[in-house]
Formats: sequence, C-alpha cells, structure tokens
Amino acid sequence: MKKLLLLLSVLITSTYTVFGQAEGSVVSASARAGVATTFVTDYQSIGINPGNLGLRSKYETKHVTFGFMEMNASAFAKGVTTQQMKDYIFNGSSLSYQDQLHAASIFASNNMSVNIDAMILGLAIQSDKLGGLAFSINESVRGNGNLSQNFTNFVFSGGTSTQYFDSLQLNNGAHVVNDPNNYNIYNSVGIDSAISTNGVSLSTVFSGTNLKAHYYRTYNVAYGREIFRNEVYNVSAGVGLKYVMGYYYMDVQTDANGRVQGDVVNNSIFESLSSALNVPSFSNGGNILQPQGQGFGFDLGATTEIYDKLKIGVSVVNIGGVKYTKGTYKVIDEPIHKIDYDASTADALKQTIFWKEGSSFTVKLPTMLRMGASLALFEKRVEVGGDIIVPLNKTAGNINTAIMAIGGDAYLKRWFKVSTGASIGGNYANKIDNYSTHVCIPLGFTFIAGENGGWEAGISTKDIISLVSPNGKSPLYSVGLCVFRFRV
Repeated sequence: MKKLLLLLSVLITSTYTVFGQAEGSVVSASARAGVATTFVTDYQSIGINPGNLGLRSKYETKHVTFGFMEMNASAFAKGVTTQQMKDYIFNGSSLSYQDQLHAASIFASNNMSVNIDAMILGLAIQSDKLGGLAFSINESVRGNGNLSQNFTNFVFSGGTSTQYFDSLQLNNGAHVVNDPNNYNIYNSVGIDSAISTNGVSLSTVFSGTNLKAHYYRTYNVAYGREIFRNEVYNVSAGVGLKYVMGYYYMDVQTDANGRVQGDVVNNSIFESLSSALNVPSFSNGGNILQPQGQGFGFDLGATTEIYDKLKIGVSVVNIGGVKYTKGTYKVIDEPIHKIDYDASTADALKQTIFWKEGSSFTVKLPTMLRMGASLALFEKRVEVGGDIIVPLNKTAGNINTAIMAIGGDAYLKRWFKVSTGASIGGNYANKIDNYSTHVCIPLGFTFIAGENGGWEAGISTKDIISLVSPNGKSPLYSVGLCVFRFRV
C-alpha cells in the first residue's frame, strides 16, 4: 500500500543515528553488542577509540592492515511484529477503516530506525615504537522516528481520519459528514475530498513526533601511540581528524510551545523521498559526489592496559559539525481546510506539509562519550568486556539514549572466532515510553586465514532472536559483512 510505504520512507530517512549505530561499520563490534572501546584495533579504531592505535598488535609480524567494503546495516521497529509489518507496511492493497485505526494504534508511541554504515577503504600502519597511523573513508546513513498517535492517525487514515476531517465532498458535489459507518455509500458515489472546518495544523499532526535524518561521508585520519609503560601497565592515547561531506539532512519536530520546527537539506539522490514530503526539488547537476554541506570533526581517546590482560578505555568521538549551504529549506505550518482524497496514497501528508527556502545553517556531529573495559582470559583465547555509550547531544544522527552493553570474543580455533553479547538502550529504546527498550542478543563469526592472520572475514547480526522468532515484538533486522580485510 503506497500510503504505508511512504510512512516507511519517512522513517527510513529520519533519525534522532541515527540515528546511530555506535559501532559504525565494524562487523566484529556489532557481534559483541557494540562493545568496542577496548577491542578495536588498526583502522577500525577510527570513530571509536583512536587511543587503541598505540596498543601493541597481537599479530607481531604484521604491521600493515588494510580493508575495503566493510558494512553494518540494521532496521528496527519497536512495538510491532514481523507479521504486522507485512500486513500494514508492505501490503500492496488498501486497508479497511478498522485496519487503519489498528495500524495507527500499534505504531503510535513507538519508534522505527534504520542505520547503514559502510567503510569504503581503510588502511593502518602500526609500530611498537612509533605508534599507529590510520586512514579511512566512511559512509553513514542513519534514520529514526519517534511517532505519536496524532502522526500515525494522520498518515494511516489520511482524509478518512475523523480526528482531522469532519466532512467529505463526494464526486457529485454533495457534502456529507465524515462517518465511517457510511463509507460504503460514499464510495458508491466516489469521494472527491476531505474537509476540515477548523483547519488542520501541521503542528497538531506532528505533536509528540520527531523525525530526523543525516547522510554524510567522512575522510578520516587518526594517530595513536604508547605514552607510558612500566612492568604493571601501559597507557596509549590518540586523536582522529575527519573531513565531513554532508549530503542529506532532516530534523522535524514540535518545540516546547507545540509549534512545528523543521529543516531539510534536499539532494537529488533522494528525490523520490523528498517528493513524498513535498520538499521542493533541488538539483546538484547530477553529481552525486558534490556535497550540500561540509565540515570537520575530531575524536579523542585513551586506553590503559594492566598486566597485559585488563584494558580500560575512554573516548569522545564526533566532536564537530557540518555547515549546510545548498538545498536548505524550512518547514511552514499553514493550516489547510481541504485535501484531495485518494484511498491508496498518503497525499494527506504531502498536501499538508510545506517548505520555504532556508539559509545556511550548521549542525553538530553525533558526539558520543564511550567508556569500556575488557579482560583477556585463557591465554587470550577469550576476551570479555562491557561498554557504556552516552550521547552528548541530540543532533540528527545520534542515539536516543545511553547504550549499556556486554560482549566478548572466543577463539574456538586459531582460525575461528565466535562473538556475542547483550545490549539495551540506544535507538532501540523509546523516550515516549520512558526507557522501554529492546534487549539485543547479537551473534557473529570471524574466519582467520593465512600466516599470522593474513586474511580475515566475518559476518554478524545485532539480534539473533529477531531472526529465529519472527512473531516476536520489536524485530531488529541487521547484517554485518566483512570480507576484504588483510594484514601484511
């Protein structure tokens, strides 16, 4: 059904991640429930903890690590089941009035999120004496929407929503009361439009809803080295710098006074989605590499290793911002009294939201504080740890709430590693329900081949329960894939 596919499109292009995956494109980290602050090494330290670049590698004869096309992707729908997603989102037919009401109720006061992180290219050179230098190119697409009953009623019911439209105009020109009990009669004549005597305000529709989105590319360089060592412990510190190219941004929500506020940065790459939200077209000449905004950021991190077994790390990442100068628009709240009626589309939203050309503005990067610790056991065949990840701002692309996670790796064979863990919070918790959250149980496998770890490949999911229990509520579908990772 096109109406519901539009809702999904809105949510896919919205975030609060983010809208965020705190582990970025690191596949093994997603398999540990995001636990990474003291685990990651080489170029995978970028964006997580550059201090780890100063740690001594377990692969003593390998000093260069490179890889390309590592990816993590996830989609989450809180409070609904897989079958309900099929029935109300991906169903190709129109919903009955009762189904519209039911769909609006189950999606209300819940959130949906989509995150895609890809590392295009990564390279690290490490030396025990000189430290580690790393470079990477990363893509981030984050999406999350917290939905209110007002919003879901409007999107799912459109012109048939009795909450917003008190009368209908039929194809013969007659005006009738918007009464669901008489829809069979109305449809026999044909419904032309829906009418609101008092007018429909966008602020009312978006009350309690926030939709945010960010798509950007970063060019990263990071350096870390050991700054102290004795027989008991050693300390490594690092810094990372990033040049940011912003391509798409959206932030729409109501303020403390109940007035809708919103900015969008349009891009021809997302023309179909922007059209669904009535955003004016903006052409960048067909050049998908040309950004709408640019900026800079940096990361700071440090790690302490005690007796070569216990590691404690802390980092602050994504400090900085992006200034958008092209394709900027601001939302306009113009009450509407009449919309064209179409039972199979979401034109109600398209006919209600309007935009005006905006000026340049700067948005912060999704800054996060990471704190973690891990312990190596059984001659380092097992490593277990935990992370606490705290969002330091509410910008588009950040996580909703703090993430608390435990996880670890176990080498069952020299060439085979299993990773798992558990986490709560992040974009899988919904502030509308205070701290109601989905518990994620990830699982991942890493294969290591070649002399002293010459080639590595891995696959992971952030929640194995969602895959084996399709009728469970709040499904989280995710996949992480790493195939081209090498050490020389």
